[in-house]
Amino acid sequence: MKILLTPGPVPVVKEIRNAQTKEMITHRSKEFSELYEDLCTRLKRYLSAEEAYVITGSGALGLETLVLNLCEKEEKVVCFPNGEFGEKLVETVKVYANPEAHTVEAGKGWNIERAKEAIDQSNAQVLAMVYNETGYGVRNHIKEICRYAKSKGMLTIIDGISAWPATELDMKEFGVDGFVTGSQKAIGAPPGMALLGISKEGVEKFTSREFIPSYYCDLRRHKKRYEKDRQTPNTPAISLFWALQKAFDLLDENGGLDACVKRHKNAAAHVRKRLNEMGFSIIAEPGFESNTITGFVCDSAKQAERIKVGLEKSFGIKIVSARGAYKDNGLRIAHMGNFKMSWLDSCLDAIEKIKKEGEE
Repeated sequence: MKILLTPGPVPVVKEIRNAQTKEMITHRSKEFSELYEDLCTRLKRYLSAEEAYVITGSGALGLETLVLNLCEKEEKVVCFPNGEFGEKLVETVKVYANPEAHTVEAGKGWNIERAKEAIDQSNAQVLAMVYNETGYGVRNHIKEICRYAKSKGMLTIIDGISAWPATELDMKEFGVDGFVTGSQKAIGAPPGMALLGISKEGVEKFTSREFIPSYYCDLRRHKKRYEKDRQTPNTPAISLFWALQKAFDLLDENGGLDACVKRHKNAAAHVRKRLNEMGFSIIAEPGFESNTITGFVCDSAKQAERIKVGLEKSFGIKIVSARGAYKDNGLRIAHMGNFKMSWLDSCLDAIEKIKKEGEE
Protein backbone atom coordinates (compact mmCIF):
# COMPACT_ATOMS: atom_id res chain seq x y z
CA MET A 1 0.00 0.00 0.00
CA LYS A 2 1.25 3.46 -0.90
CA ILE A 3 0.78 6.27 1.62
CA LEU A 4 0.00 9.75 0.29
CA LEU A 5 0.93 12.50 2.75
CA THR A 6 0.86 15.45 0.38
CA PRO A 7 -1.00 18.75 0.97
CA GLY A 8 -3.75 18.03 -1.53
CA PRO A 9 -4.98 16.00 -3.22
CA VAL A 10 -5.21 13.81 -0.15
CA PRO A 11 -6.23 10.13 0.07
CA VAL A 12 -9.92 9.59 -0.70
CA VAL A 13 -11.52 6.91 1.48
CA LYS A 14 -13.62 4.13 -0.02
CA GLU A 15 -17.00 5.56 1.01
CA ILE A 16 -16.27 8.86 -0.72
CA ARG A 17 -14.80 7.15 -3.81
CA ASN A 18 -17.86 4.92 -4.14
CA ALA A 19 -20.25 7.87 -3.88
CA GLN A 20 -18.98 9.04 -7.28
CA THR A 21 -20.18 5.88 -9.01
CA LYS A 22 -23.91 6.50 -8.80
CA GLU A 23 -25.86 6.46 -12.05
CA MET A 24 -25.68 9.86 -13.71
CA ILE A 25 -28.55 12.33 -13.43
CA THR A 26 -29.21 15.64 -15.17
CA HIS A 27 -28.40 18.84 -13.32
CA ARG A 28 -31.89 20.04 -14.27
CA SER A 29 -33.72 17.56 -12.08
CA LYS A 30 -35.33 17.31 -8.67
CA GLU A 31 -32.62 14.84 -7.61
CA PHE A 32 -29.86 17.34 -8.32
CA SER A 33 -31.75 20.18 -6.63
CA GLU A 34 -31.98 18.05 -3.48
CA LEU A 35 -28.27 17.22 -3.65
CA TYR A 36 -27.13 20.79 -4.19
CA GLU A 37 -29.47 22.23 -1.57
CA ASP A 38 -28.07 19.76 0.96
CA LEU A 39 -24.49 20.77 0.14
CA CYS A 40 -25.14 24.51 0.30
CA THR A 41 -27.27 24.29 3.44
CA ARG A 42 -24.65 22.31 5.31
CA LEU A 43 -21.75 24.42 4.04
CA LYS A 44 -23.57 27.58 5.10
CA ARG A 45 -24.02 26.13 8.58
CA TYR A 46 -20.45 24.84 8.84
CA LEU A 47 -18.98 28.22 7.90
CA SER A 48 -21.58 30.41 9.63
CA ALA A 49 -22.09 32.13 6.28
CA GLU A 50 -25.00 34.13 4.89
CA GLU A 51 -24.80 32.22 1.62
CA ALA A 52 -22.72 29.28 0.40
CA TYR A 53 -22.03 27.84 -3.04
CA VAL A 54 -20.07 24.97 -4.56
CA ILE A 55 -18.43 25.81 -7.88
CA THR A 56 -16.93 23.25 -10.23
CA GLY A 57 -13.24 24.13 -10.49
CA SER A 58 -10.11 24.37 -8.38
CA GLY A 59 -9.67 26.27 -5.15
CA ALA A 60 -7.82 28.91 -7.15
CA LEU A 61 -10.98 29.44 -9.22
CA GLY A 62 -12.92 29.88 -5.98
CA LEU A 63 -10.46 32.49 -4.72
CA GLU A 64 -10.65 34.35 -8.01
CA THR A 65 -14.45 34.21 -7.79
CA LEU A 66 -14.37 35.91 -4.41
CA VAL A 67 -11.93 38.57 -5.59
CA LEU A 68 -13.77 39.50 -8.78
CA ASN A 69 -17.13 39.65 -7.00
CA LEU A 70 -16.04 41.52 -3.87
CA CYS A 71 -13.34 43.83 -5.26
CA GLU A 72 -13.73 46.59 -7.82
CA LYS A 73 -11.07 47.88 -10.19
CA GLU A 74 -10.51 51.19 -8.43
CA GLU A 75 -10.40 49.67 -4.93
CA LYS A 76 -7.27 49.10 -2.87
CA VAL A 77 -6.82 45.66 -1.35
CA VAL A 78 -4.33 45.29 1.48
CA CYS A 79 -2.69 41.83 1.39
CA PHE A 80 -0.40 40.00 3.80
CA PRO A 81 1.47 37.25 1.92
CA ASN A 82 3.93 35.10 3.85
CA GLY A 83 4.72 32.51 1.23
CA GLU A 84 4.08 31.39 -2.32
CA PHE A 85 0.33 30.97 -1.99
CA GLY A 86 -0.07 34.37 -0.41
CA GLU A 87 1.86 35.77 -3.35
CA LYS A 88 -0.50 33.99 -5.75
CA LEU A 89 -3.38 35.68 -3.97
CA VAL A 90 -1.73 39.06 -4.63
CA GLU A 91 -1.34 38.18 -8.31
CA THR A 92 -5.04 37.27 -8.46
CA VAL A 93 -6.01 40.60 -6.90
CA LYS A 94 -3.85 42.45 -9.46
CA VAL A 95 -6.15 41.30 -12.24
CA TYR A 96 -9.24 42.90 -10.69
CA ALA A 97 -8.14 45.60 -8.23
CA ASN A 98 -5.10 47.34 -6.71
CA PRO A 99 -3.21 45.22 -4.18
CA GLU A 100 -0.92 46.64 -1.52
CA ALA A 101 1.25 43.78 -0.28
CA HIS A 102 3.17 43.54 2.98
CA THR A 103 5.49 40.63 3.65
CA VAL A 104 7.29 38.88 6.49
CA GLU A 105 10.28 36.57 6.30
CA ALA A 106 9.84 32.91 5.45
CA GLY A 107 8.38 30.87 8.29
CA LYS A 108 6.86 33.88 10.05
CA GLY A 109 3.12 34.35 10.45
CA TRP A 110 0.82 37.34 10.55
CA ASN A 111 -0.93 38.50 13.71
CA ILE A 112 -2.63 41.78 14.54
CA GLU A 113 0.50 43.25 16.12
CA ARG A 114 2.37 42.83 12.84
CA ALA A 115 -0.52 43.78 10.54
CA LYS A 116 -2.15 46.68 12.45
CA GLU A 117 0.05 49.51 11.20
CA ALA A 118 -0.28 48.45 7.58
CA ILE A 119 -4.05 48.21 7.92
CA ASP A 120 -4.21 51.64 9.56
CA GLN A 121 -2.12 53.30 6.87
CA SER A 122 -3.54 51.52 3.83
CA ASN A 123 -6.89 53.31 3.40
CA ALA A 124 -7.91 50.06 1.72
CA GLN A 125 -11.47 48.96 1.05
CA VAL A 126 -10.67 45.23 1.22
CA LEU A 127 -8.28 42.96 3.11
CA ALA A 128 -7.25 39.64 1.55
CA MET A 129 -4.90 36.96 2.86
CA VAL A 130 -4.38 33.22 3.27
CA TYR A 131 -5.33 31.45 6.47
CA ASN A 132 -2.81 28.65 6.13
CA GLU A 133 0.34 29.19 4.05
CA THR A 134 0.63 25.79 2.43
CA GLY A 135 4.21 26.21 1.18
CA TYR A 136 5.66 26.37 4.69
CA GLY A 137 2.94 25.10 7.01
CA VAL A 138 2.29 28.46 8.69
CA ARG A 139 -1.10 29.43 10.15
CA ASN A 140 -1.93 33.13 10.19
CA HIS A 141 -4.03 34.63 12.99
CA ILE A 142 -6.90 35.71 10.77
CA LYS A 143 -9.53 36.15 13.46
CA GLU A 144 -7.91 39.13 15.15
CA ILE A 145 -6.77 40.60 11.83
CA CYS A 146 -10.15 40.34 10.12
CA ARG A 147 -12.04 41.66 13.12
CA TYR A 148 -9.78 44.69 13.19
CA ALA A 149 -10.09 45.22 9.43
CA LYS A 150 -13.89 45.10 9.79
CA SER A 151 -13.68 47.78 12.50
CA LYS A 152 -11.95 49.96 9.90
CA GLY A 153 -14.78 49.43 7.41
CA MET A 154 -13.11 46.87 5.14
CA LEU A 155 -14.46 43.76 3.48
CA THR A 156 -12.33 40.69 4.19
CA ILE A 157 -11.43 37.78 1.91
CA ILE A 158 -9.76 34.64 3.26
CA ASP A 159 -8.13 31.85 1.28
CA GLY A 160 -8.69 28.89 3.59
CA ILE A 161 -7.99 26.26 0.97
CA SER A 162 -5.53 24.21 3.05
CA ALA A 163 -7.04 25.14 6.43
CA TRP A 164 -10.72 24.16 6.61
CA PRO A 165 -12.29 22.12 8.20
CA ALA A 166 -9.13 21.24 10.11
CA THR A 167 -8.73 24.72 11.57
CA GLU A 168 -11.24 26.80 13.53
CA LEU A 169 -13.51 29.10 11.49
CA ASP A 170 -16.74 30.95 12.13
CA MET A 171 -17.23 33.63 9.49
CA LYS A 172 -19.46 35.78 11.67
CA GLU A 173 -17.24 35.52 14.74
CA PHE A 174 -14.03 35.97 12.75
CA GLY A 175 -15.30 38.87 10.65
CA VAL A 176 -14.79 37.12 7.30
CA ASP A 177 -16.85 38.27 4.28
CA GLY A 178 -15.58 35.86 1.64
CA PHE A 179 -14.12 32.41 2.36
CA VAL A 180 -12.93 29.66 0.05
CA THR A 181 -11.63 26.15 0.52
CA GLY A 182 -10.90 23.30 -1.88
CA SER A 183 -12.48 19.86 -1.97
CA GLN A 184 -9.14 18.03 -2.26
CA LYS A 185 -7.78 19.26 1.06
CA ALA A 186 -8.90 18.64 4.65
CA ILE A 187 -12.49 17.72 3.77
CA GLY A 188 -10.99 14.68 2.01
CA ALA A 189 -12.95 14.70 -1.25
CA PRO A 190 -11.58 14.46 -4.82
CA PRO A 191 -10.21 17.63 -6.44
CA GLY A 192 -12.44 19.76 -8.65
CA MET A 193 -14.72 21.79 -6.37
CA ALA A 194 -14.37 25.21 -4.77
CA LEU A 195 -16.45 25.72 -1.62
CA LEU A 196 -17.47 29.33 -1.00
CA GLY A 197 -18.97 31.15 1.95
CA ILE A 198 -20.20 34.75 1.72
CA SER A 199 -21.26 37.05 4.56
CA LYS A 200 -24.34 39.29 4.54
CA GLU A 201 -22.14 42.29 3.75
CA GLY A 202 -20.41 40.34 1.01
CA VAL A 203 -23.75 39.42 -0.56
CA GLU A 204 -24.82 43.06 -0.43
CA LYS A 205 -21.59 44.00 -2.22
CA PHE A 206 -21.82 41.67 -5.20
CA THR A 207 -25.59 41.98 -5.66
CA SER A 208 -25.38 45.76 -5.79
CA ARG A 209 -22.82 45.83 -8.61
CA GLU A 210 -23.88 46.64 -12.15
CA PHE A 211 -20.95 44.84 -13.75
CA ILE A 212 -18.88 41.85 -12.62
CA PRO A 213 -15.92 40.96 -14.88
CA SER A 214 -16.77 37.29 -15.39
CA TYR A 215 -19.65 35.23 -16.69
CA TYR A 216 -18.98 31.80 -15.19
CA CYS A 217 -17.85 33.22 -11.83
CA ASP A 218 -20.52 35.92 -11.49
CA LEU A 219 -22.10 35.10 -8.13
CA ARG A 220 -25.23 37.02 -9.11
CA ARG A 221 -25.94 34.20 -11.58
CA HIS A 222 -25.26 31.51 -8.97
CA LYS A 223 -27.52 33.25 -6.45
CA LYS A 224 -30.32 33.78 -8.96
CA ARG A 225 -30.32 30.16 -10.12
CA TYR A 226 -30.07 28.75 -6.60
CA GLU A 227 -32.99 30.84 -5.42
CA LYS A 228 -35.02 29.74 -8.43
CA ASP A 229 -34.71 25.95 -8.13
CA ARG A 230 -31.64 25.04 -6.02
CA GLN A 231 -29.53 24.42 -9.11
CA THR A 232 -26.33 25.79 -10.63
CA PRO A 233 -26.22 28.17 -13.59
CA ASN A 234 -23.88 25.85 -15.55
CA THR A 235 -23.37 22.09 -15.66
CA PRO A 236 -21.54 21.04 -12.48
CA ALA A 237 -19.38 17.99 -11.80
CA ILE A 238 -22.30 15.96 -10.45
CA SER A 239 -20.27 12.88 -9.53
CA LEU A 240 -17.93 15.05 -7.47
CA PHE A 241 -20.90 16.67 -5.73
CA TRP A 242 -22.02 13.22 -4.57
CA ALA A 243 -18.52 12.60 -3.25
CA LEU A 244 -18.60 15.90 -1.37
CA GLN A 245 -21.95 15.00 0.15
CA LYS A 246 -20.46 11.77 1.48
CA ALA A 247 -17.46 13.70 2.81
CA PHE A 248 -19.88 15.95 4.69
CA ASP A 249 -21.67 12.85 6.00
CA LEU A 250 -18.40 11.46 7.37
CA LEU A 251 -17.53 14.83 8.91
CA ASP A 252 -20.83 14.82 10.78
CA GLU A 253 -20.63 11.15 11.75
CA ASN A 254 -17.14 11.57 13.20
CA GLY A 255 -18.00 14.31 15.67
CA GLY A 256 -18.36 17.35 13.44
CA LEU A 257 -16.11 20.37 13.09
CA ASP A 258 -14.78 20.46 16.65
CA ALA A 259 -13.66 16.85 16.49
CA CYS A 260 -12.10 17.42 13.07
CA VAL A 261 -10.08 20.39 14.33
CA LYS A 262 -8.95 18.47 17.42
CA ARG A 263 -7.85 15.44 15.39
CA HIS A 264 -5.78 17.58 13.04
CA LYS A 265 -4.30 19.70 15.83
CA ASN A 266 -3.24 16.61 17.79
CA ALA A 267 -1.70 15.01 14.71
CA ALA A 268 0.25 18.18 13.93
CA ALA A 269 1.62 18.36 17.49
CA HIS A 270 2.63 14.69 17.30
CA VAL A 271 4.49 15.17 14.01
CA ARG A 272 6.31 18.27 15.27
CA LYS A 273 7.35 16.51 18.49
CA ARG A 274 8.81 13.54 16.69
CA LEU A 275 10.63 15.68 14.13
CA ASN A 276 12.11 17.81 16.92
CA GLU A 277 13.26 14.65 18.70
CA MET A 278 15.10 13.65 15.51
CA GLY A 279 16.88 17.00 15.44
CA PHE A 280 14.90 18.74 12.71
CA SER A 281 13.68 22.31 13.13
CA ILE A 282 10.15 23.33 12.18
CA ILE A 283 9.74 26.04 9.53
CA ALA A 284 6.79 27.72 11.23
CA GLU A 285 7.62 29.97 14.15
CA PRO A 286 6.08 28.94 17.49
CA GLY A 287 2.45 29.94 17.79
CA PHE A 288 1.88 29.93 14.02
CA GLU A 289 2.09 26.20 13.31
CA SER A 290 -0.40 24.72 10.84
CA ASN A 291 -2.91 22.04 11.80
CA THR A 292 -2.64 20.42 8.37
CA ILE A 293 0.97 20.71 7.18
CA THR A 294 4.30 20.52 8.95
CA GLY A 295 7.29 21.93 7.12
CA PHE A 296 10.71 21.04 8.49
CA VAL A 297 14.31 21.94 7.66
CA CYS A 298 16.94 19.38 6.74
CA ASP A 299 20.68 19.77 7.21
CA SER A 300 21.16 20.18 3.48
CA ALA A 301 19.44 19.95 0.14
CA LYS A 302 21.15 16.58 -0.30
CA GLN A 303 19.61 15.23 2.91
CA ALA A 304 16.18 16.54 1.95
CA GLU A 305 16.36 14.81 -1.42
CA ARG A 306 17.61 11.58 0.14
CA ILE A 307 14.69 11.54 2.59
CA LYS A 308 12.05 12.39 0.00
CA VAL A 309 13.30 9.89 -2.58
CA GLY A 310 13.99 7.21 0.02
CA LEU A 311 10.50 7.47 1.48
CA GLU A 312 8.87 6.90 -1.88
CA LYS A 313 11.28 4.32 -3.26
CA SER A 314 11.82 2.16 -0.17
CA PHE A 315 8.65 2.71 1.86
CA GLY A 316 5.96 3.77 -0.62
CA ILE A 317 5.38 7.04 1.22
CA LYS A 318 4.94 10.29 -0.69
CA ILE A 319 5.74 13.67 0.86
CA VAL A 320 6.76 16.88 -0.91
CA SER A 321 9.37 19.59 -0.74
CA ALA A 322 8.72 22.91 0.94
CA ARG A 323 8.31 25.99 -1.25
CA GLY A 324 9.93 29.39 -1.51
CA ALA A 325 12.97 30.00 0.67
CA TYR A 326 12.98 26.36 1.84
CA LYS A 327 12.38 24.70 -1.52
CA ASP A 328 15.79 22.99 -1.54
CA ASN A 329 16.38 21.99 2.09
CA GLY A 330 12.81 21.83 3.40
CA LEU A 331 10.20 19.08 3.33
CA ARG A 332 6.49 18.98 4.17
CA ILE A 333 4.38 16.26 5.75
CA ALA A 334 0.63 16.68 5.35
CA HIS A 335 -1.66 15.47 8.13
CA MET A 336 -4.76 16.51 6.26
CA GLY A 337 -8.11 14.91 5.57
CA ASN A 338 -8.89 11.27 6.31
CA PHE A 339 -5.35 10.23 7.29
CA LYS A 340 -4.48 7.60 9.87
CA MET A 341 -2.04 8.19 12.72
CA SER A 342 -0.37 4.90 11.77
CA TRP A 343 0.49 6.43 8.39
CA LEU A 344 2.16 9.38 10.06
CA ASP A 345 4.14 7.13 12.39
CA SER A 346 5.20 4.94 9.47
CA CYS A 347 6.45 8.06 7.70
CA LEU A 348 8.25 9.38 10.77
CA ASP A 349 9.83 5.99 11.53
CA ALA A 350 11.09 5.83 7.95
CA ILE A 351 12.49 9.37 8.08
CA GLU A 352 14.36 8.48 11.27
CA LYS A 353 15.78 5.35 9.64
CA ILE A 354 16.88 7.19 6.49
CA LYS A 355 18.43 9.99 8.56
CA LYS A 356 20.45 7.55 10.69
CA GLU A 357 21.64 5.64 7.62
CA GLY A 358 22.88 8.89 6.10
CA GLU A 359 24.87 9.68 9.25
CA GLU A 360 26.71 6.35 9.29
